[in-house]
Order: sequence, then C-alpha cells, then structure tokens
Amino acid sequence: MSHCLPPPADDCPSIEALDKLNIAALVYQCGERITLEGINCSARTLLNHFDTIRTDEPWQWVPDETDCHPVQEWCRDGAATECGQTPRVRWLRFNECGRRMALNLTGCRLKSKGKVARVMLVLQDCTQQIVQHEELRRSQRCISSIINATPMGICVLTENGRFEMVNPAYCRFHGYEEHELIGRPFSMVVPYSSHQYLRRQQHGAMGSRHGHAQHFGECELVARHGQRHTVIVESVRIEGEDGRPRDVVFLVDISERKKLEMALEEKNVRLEYLATHDELTGIRNRRFGISSLEAALEQAERQDLDISVALLDIDHFKRVNDDHGHTVGDQVLQQFAEVLSRQLRASDILVRWGGEEFMLILPGIDVSGAFQALERLRHSLALELFSPSGLQVTFSAGIIDARGMRSNDLVESVDQKLYQAKGRGRDRIVS
Repeated sequence: MSHCLPPPADDCPSIEALDKLNIAALVYQCGERITLEGINCSARTLLNHFDTIRTDEPWQWVPDETDCHPVQEWCRDGAATECGQTPRVRWLRFNECGRRMALNLTGCRLKSKGKVARVMLVLQDCTQQIVQHEELRRSQRCISSIINATPMGICVLTENGRFEMVNPAYCRFHGYEEHELIGRPFSMVVPYSSHQYLRRQQHGAMGSRHGHAQHFGECELVARHGQRHTVIVESVRIEGEDGRPRDVVFLVDISERKKLEMALEEKNVRLEYLATHDELTGIRNRRFGISSLEAALEQAERQDLDISVALLDIDHFKRVNDDHGHTVGDQVLQQFAEVLSRQLRASDILVRWGGEEFMLILPGIDVSGAFQALERLRHSLALELFSPSGLQVTFSAGIIDARGMRSNDLVESVDQKLYQAKGRGRDRIVS
C-alpha cells in the first residue's frame, strides 16, 4: 500500500541545499525494490508536482533499451558505475495527465558501509532539445528523400572541388555508381577543354559568403563512356557541419531540348532559304527577285546610276525534256545557272524567273555594256557540254535600260524584247 515518504535517514544527504543552485534532484534508496526517498523544491517545480509524494512514484519511466528503472544501473557495484557517470536521457510520463518529459539524468552513488545505499539523480529538462533534435532528424530525412527522388542532378562539392554527396539522378546522368564518384574531383565529368574555365570559376568563388549563388549557364559535361550532354548548371555556397564551405551544384539535362532547338534552327534556315531561293538551281527565286529588282531600281534612281535588266530563255528547252527526260532537263537548268553565276559580278543579280526563264539585273551598266556582257555569256555557253548527255545549250535574251522605270512596266518591256529575240531565230540578244 502506498504511503508518504518516510523521514530521511541520518545518512541521507540533504538535497535541499541544491535548491540554492536551482538544481533539481531526487534521492532513491537502493535495494530489492528501488524507492523514492527524497525530492527537493527545484525538482518539484521542474516536475510540476507539489502534492505529497508517496514511495510509489507519481510518474512512469518510459522503457528504453535497458527496460529498467534509470537508478538501477547506479545501484550496482562496479567500476562502470562510479560517481560522475556520463549523463543519459530518459523519458518520463506522468500518471495523471499522460504528459511526457525528457530528462537528462546524472547519477551520484551514495555508499553506506562500503555498499551503494542510495542514488541521487540530478535532473535537467531536455524535452525541447530532444523534440527539436527529432524534428531536425525528420526534416533531414524528408530533405534527403526529396533530394534522392528529384529528377534533377544534385551533388555537394568540398572546397577543393571533390564530390562529397551525389543523388541518384546525378549518378544516372553520368553513368557512375555513387561510390565511384565520392572523393573524386568534379573535373572528371568536365571536358578537358573546359578545365581552365572550371579553375577560374572555383578561384572566383573562393571567399564567397554563405548563400552565394553562381550561374554557369549552359555547359557541356562528359558521361562515363564519353557521351557529352548539354546541361544548365547552378551552384550555391553553404557551410558544412565542420564549418568549412561546400558548394551544392544543381544540373538540368537539356540535351534533348538542344537537339530540338538545333533541328528547329536548321528548319528555319531551310525555310528562310526556300523563301528567297530557287530550290533546284540555288539562285534567287521570282518572289525575292522582284523585291531585289525594286531595291536596285530605287538605288539607281537615288544615286543617278545606270541599270540594265535582261530576260533570258533557254532555247528549245521543251525539246530537252521531251527527248531526254525531266531529270536531264533539271541538270541543264542547274548547270546553266552555275555557268552564268561564274561569269557575273558580285553586284549582279541572277533570278530564276520561271521555268527556263532567267532574269539578270545589272546595276551600274548601260544597255551597251549589258549587251556585251550577255554576248560573252552566250559564247561561254557554246563551249559547255550540258548534263551527262553532252548537250549544247543556247539562249535568247532581251535587254532594256531600266532607269526610271517601274518594275511592272519593266517586266513587260523586257519580255517584249525577249519575244523579239525568239522571233528572229533564237540564240541571239535584242536590246
């Protein structure tokens, strides 16, 4: 049956003196049954228990790995339990309300006649620290889970640039196991050509403050078997548990995006080319030719310069297609444009006007000079054999002085000159 605490024995130390130092203390009597023998005011305040305390404690010690009363180990004889033993933490649960408290316990063995008779427990509330520690551990586990699950490659580098931590996404990206990276230099995944750049970045980061972020932009990194990947790299400077700086590096693989961007860029270049050039011959197409003609006419008028325009037509081209096929016809068109392009000045503009017709814009040349230039072209063609079939090709052309003319009127006028050249037997030039 429970009863009030008995008066302390003569050899029981006074723990009330510890109240002056605000030290909470309990005294337990050792024996077959451990009983509470004394409690000072500081302990009552700490435990928030001011009722009469009986020998049966009004609280329960939450079992730990030893599954025994915390005083029990101090009650045993032996060198391992001498006074001043390292403090330990035990949870205590109050019977009435179920509230829990974590206590840091330090035991002092009190002997009588050479044997341990009592143990004085000094109590220190460490509930807040334990809860905070557990919350920190939960937070760390949560952060670790997030880092391990994220598809973004993350690594932690020491101040000399060696791997201290890598997440699974980082390992998968480079094709290494975790143990193959830890302790190795970050430069192992950087192309040799970028080592100098990496050293400059590391040198620039020296002395940077905690939280300093560094954006590397798009970089190339090398995987295990030499594959190169384009990534976006950013890092942030943190302080490690040892007080030394660390760099947390984040990388996002944008290799596929870069491939798509390059493919899109190539398509855009191709579309831009097709919008201004004839796909078969590679020279300007009619649409771009008209805008080039208008620009050349404006410049000639503005600078008071001569400008001539010629319209050429390959003679009997339909016969080439009918006798030799359209493939040979295409080869003739390609070679015709190539021969003309070789003979022209950089300022001259050659346009495929349509079918076998070509327009030639000659800035700074009057009709007489343009006539001589086309005659040279006509004689050059006579020396050429076209297509693998060895065909000879001639052309008819009309030339006009285009100064002061509008493009629509110009086209109609030069087309009439071409029609006259054809009517006179072809293989000739009319101005």
